[in-house]
Amino acid sequence: SLHAVPTLAAPMAIEAARLSPSLAAAAFLGRRSPPTAPLLRRLCLLLPRRSLLASASTSSSRASSGGDDRVVALSSSELRKRRGSTSSTPTPGEDDKLRSLRRLFARPDIAIDAYIVPSQDAHQSEFIAECFMRRAYLTGFTGSAGTAVVTKNNAAFWTDGRYFLQAEKELSHDWTLMRSGNHGVPTTIEWLNDVLPSGSRVGIDPFLFSSDAAEELKAAISDKNHELILIRDFNLVDEIWGESRPAPPNEPTRVHAIKYAGVDVASKLSFVRSQLDENGCDTVVISMLDEVAWLLNMRGSDVPHSPVFYSYLTVEMSTATLFVDSNKVSEEVLEHLKKAGVKLKSYEAILFDVERLAEKGAKLWLDSSSVNAAIVSVFRSGCDRYMRKRGKTERQIGKEASSDDPTTKKRGVQNMELNGLYKASPVTLAKSVKNESEIRGMKNSHLRDAAALAEFWCWIEEEVRNNVALTEVQVAENLLEFRRKQDGFIETSFDTISGFG
Repeated sequence: SLHAVPTLAAPMAIEAARLSPSLAAAAFLGRRSPPTAPLLRRLCLLLPRRSLLASASTSSSRASSGGDDRVVALSSSELRKRRGSTSSTPTPGEDDKLRSLRRLFARPDIAIDAYIVPSQDAHQSEFIAECFMRRAYLTGFTGSAGTAVVTKNNAAFWTDGRYFLQAEKELSHDWTLMRSGNHGVPTTIEWLNDVLPSGSRVGIDPFLFSSDAAEELKAAISDKNHELILIRDFNLVDEIWGESRPAPPNEPTRVHAIKYAGVDVASKLSFVRSQLDENGCDTVVISMLDEVAWLLNMRGSDVPHSPVFYSYLTVEMSTATLFVDSNKVSEEVLEHLKKAGVKLKSYEAILFDVERLAEKGAKLWLDSSSVNAAIVSVFRSGCDRYMRKRGKTERQIGKEASSDDPTTKKRGVQNMELNGLYKASPVTLAKSVKNESEIRGMKNSHLRDAAALAEFWCWIEEEVRNNVALTEVQVAENLLEFRRKQDGFIETSFDTISGFG
C-alpha cells in the first residue's frame, strides 16, 4: 500500500506522509536513506505552512541515546494526541472484542494469562483468506504484517516500519503500538517476560505457529517460569468473532497443464519417494500451499493474488493423500489425481492421519520450519504411545539413534527425534530449480506483460497530452485492463501500488 513508506528522519517528511501518502510514495518509495535537503525543500513547498510548523511538535516522541534521536514506543492514543489527529476515533465494538477475549482467559478449559495472535494461517502464509484474518479482526489493523499480544491488563501490537503510520490510524486507544526494530522497543517475548508475573500461562493456537517458532517461544518464556499452552481445539478469536466470521474459501481448483508444468505429477512424486528412501523415512507431510500446488500440478484461488488452495499433502512410498475440501475438486481434477495415485481426504483429517501414522511407528519427515505446531504435537504424542506400547523409554530410543546401525545412519540421526526427521521439505529445493517449460513460461509471461505495459504507457502519455485529470486509482484500473487483454491472464500477483512524481 502507499502507507508502506520507510521510517523518515525529518518531522516535515513524516507530516508529508500523513497528509498525502501519494506524495510520500513519490518522494521516498524505494529509498533506503533519508531524503536529501533539496528534495525535502521541494516537498515542503507543496504542503501548507501551518502543517509543516505543527509537525515539529506532533511527530513521534523521541528519546536521546548516545546523542542520536531514537523513536520509542507510545500507545496509539498518545501518538494521535501528539499529532492532533481525530481521524482515527476507535470504532464501536473494539473494546468489546478485548473484553470478550479476556473473559475467555478465565474459562477452566483455557486458564491463561496472555494470548498471542499472529497474522499467518495454518500454512504459515503471509497472504491469507479473509476468514483467517484474526489479527486484523481483533486489532482493526489491516496491514499484512503484525503480531498482537493480549494479557489480562494490556494489549500490544508489533509491526514493522512499512506500517507505522497505518497502525497509528487504525489501532484503537486500547492498543500500544510497538515499532519493531526501533531502539528501546522490546520483542514480543521480552515484553511478555516483563509484564507477566512469574509462572504465567501464555496461550497460542498451535495451528498458527510453525513447530520451530513454538519451540523457540516455549524456551524463551520458560526463563521467567512461564508455561506455553497449546489451545488446539478452537481459536479464541474465532470464539468472539462468532457468526460474523467470513466462511472459508470454496473456490474450485484446476489442473495446471503439463505444457506449463513441464513434469508430470507421477515423476515429481517419484522424486519425493527417492528422497524418503534416501533419508530412511516412510512419509513426508507437505503443508506449504505453494509446495502442494507445485507437486500436484494444480492451482487454486483461495487466496487473492495467489494460485493456491487450502490443503495438506502426505506422500508415502506407495500412495499419496491430498487433504482438501472435496467441493473444490472437479471431475477433471479428480481424474488428474487418480491418474497419479493420489487419494482425497477431508482437510480436517490431517491430524487424525498423522496420529495414526505415528501410532503404528511410521517414520515421518516434517519440515519444522513450516509444518505447524499442532501437527508436530500430535505426531510426538502418537510416537510416545507407540514407544510405550513397545515398552521403550526415551533413553532407549536415544541409544538406538546413536547406534552403528546403517539404517539409523541413513536417517540422518542429527535430525532424528523419536520417529521424526526434522529438516527442510524435499519439495523446497526441487521446486526452486526450474525446468525448461517453466523457464519458457516465465519468459513468455514477461513478454506479454511488457506488451501490456507498452500499451499502458502510450495511453497515459496521450491522456497527459490532452490534459486529462487522472487519479492513481484510475491509472491502476486501466493498467489492469491492458493486462486482462493478454492471452493467459488469470490475475495479478498483487494490487498495483500507484505513485506519481
